Amino acid sequence: MIRPAAFSLLSHAAVCAVALATASAQAHDGGASDGAMAAASDAPRPDMVFVNGTVVTPSGTAQAVAVAKGVIVAVGSVAEIEKLPLEGAKRIDLAGRTLMPGLYDMHVHTYFAGQDKLSCRFAQGAKAKEIVAAVKACAAKAKPGEWITGGSWVGAAFKPGEQHRRLLDAAAPNNPVLLNDESLHSVWVNSRVLQIAGIGRDTPNPAGGVIDRDAKGEPTGVLREVASRNIEKFMPKISQDDQVRAVKVATDEMLSYGIVGFTDAAVRREMVGGLSAYARSGGLKQYARGCIVWGPNSGDSEGLIAQRQALSSERLKLDCVKMFLDGVPLEGRTAAMIEPYAHGTGAHGGSGNTGLKLIPEDVLFPALAEFDRQGILVKFHAAGDGAVREAADAIAAARKANGFTGQHHEIGHNTFVDMAEVPRGRELHFTWEFSPYIWWPTPITSIDIATAVGPERMKRLWPMRDVVESGANVVIGSDWPVVPSVNPWIAFETLVTRQVPGATGEPINAGQRITREQALAVMTRNGAAEMGRLDQGGTIEPGKLADMIVVDRNPLTVAAGEIHKTRVLATYIAGEKVFVAEGETK
Repeated sequence: MIRPAAFSLLSHAAVCAVALATASAQAHDGGASDGAMAAASDAPRPDMVFVNGTVVTPSGTAQAVAVAKGVIVAVGSVAEIEKLPLEGAKRIDLAGRTLMPGLYDMHVHTYFAGQDKLSCRFAQGAKAKEIVAAVKACAAKAKPGEWITGGSWVGAAFKPGEQHRRLLDAAAPNNPVLLNDESLHSVWVNSRVLQIAGIGRDTPNPAGGVIDRDAKGEPTGVLREVASRNIEKFMPKISQDDQVRAVKVATDEMLSYGIVGFTDAAVRREMVGGLSAYARSGGLKQYARGCIVWGPNSGDSEGLIAQRQALSSERLKLDCVKMFLDGVPLEGRTAAMIEPYAHGTGAHGGSGNTGLKLIPEDVLFPALAEFDRQGILVKFHAAGDGAVREAADAIAAARKANGFTGQHHEIGHNTFVDMAEVPRGRELHFTWEFSPYIWWPTPITSIDIATAVGPERMKRLWPMRDVVESGANVVIGSDWPVVPSVNPWIAFETLVTRQVPGATGEPINAGQRITREQALAVMTRNGAAEMGRLDQGGTIEPGKLADMIVVDRNPLTVAAGEIHKTRVLATYIAGEKVFVAEGETK
């Protein structure tokens, strides 16, 4: 049950005065007390008030909020807020709508999401015929020799052998074509790209990568992991203006969904200029963290780590390193598993295949210990339970070397986690990051992953409840544009139901459902905490910045199957209105 929140406010007086005001208000059943109003006389004069709504606070709900210079100074009933000195303050009538903390997406690929919207498009899950038609249409508009890029294709949508370079050759005979898969871990290219990259029948698989081949040993055009990243050196450089354009498209869309903070989970040399320039210009409104890729698929980006301060700004902190420990448990079977994959071996191994480990432990452990010593956060890509264990072991080694003064490192994705690793998050002081945007029965989950691992391991898919109840910090990330939409309300609902949006059909691992209150914390407070700004945001209470969103329904009380329909009407960051929905008052 949601409890009514007591009146509370920020004062320049001693902390005990605020505590006294809160305690007195509670004693008077939410009514303003003499002590509370005495403290109010010393508080900054509000310049903005939100009234007549359902305000979601850490202690329950309130009706109104007062803001001064971007900071929340009071939360309580309308009557209590009205007693503050409000002359000249802008008044926002919520008209019964819900005001709640802004959301955090802890795993996006900003530039790639924006670029995806500006590239050759086709629906995720499109069949080969539909993709070929889309590429043909894009080729008709392109100049000869101009690269055609796009995505994202889903392995489950293809018949065996159907996904071949020859299909793209026919669609675009005069252009190099590169299409990303749904995970951004594989690409499908035409013969022109293979020729440019010098990949042929006798080209060996690179370390940490796979070149798919047909029955005759010829490359099919599908390249996985490091093999896909190696193509980038042959592609034309994207201008900084075009990079900025892509970043703006992506961050504007996130604002429209109420996302006030995010982590760009893979910052590389080819796009950091646009991200940094947009942030330094003041265009970036969200609080953002960028993770610089380090390791075999970095694309020569490690040098950016030494430049991180120069590239950072007030709203963008490049204080994070990204390490890819494995691939993905899809049809290519590149995620590192403890036990071998089921039903076939995938494109790169014989019987007993357990996937790919991309960074040897004798390289990984000392590297993490050094980053930890410097105070740099490390975010791991770890999809398979073998990679999750490797990440936890590396963090344990860093704690042994440096103590517990280092960063709250993150293990990302965690598609499969061995139960022995669950308590280690709290014990080793690291954060779990999950991907609930793809939990319901989609081709990625119910076909590609299920076929790769078999039914028994599907029962352990994304153990969200286990890690939440372990006491560790837990956050969520969309991995956009791996998913077609960054819409966080789909994630909120799926955390609670683990069903198709609308709460229909059989759930995926129903025992790992969490409560709405837990989902709210994961998507707000926990994200702010992981970004080191819980003292500034993540909740609506006095002393914090006014990072708040107005929504058309209360996700804590509407029918579970309605949560994904939540519409953001306005987004505020530090009191600035950074998004307003069409038809709403500007």
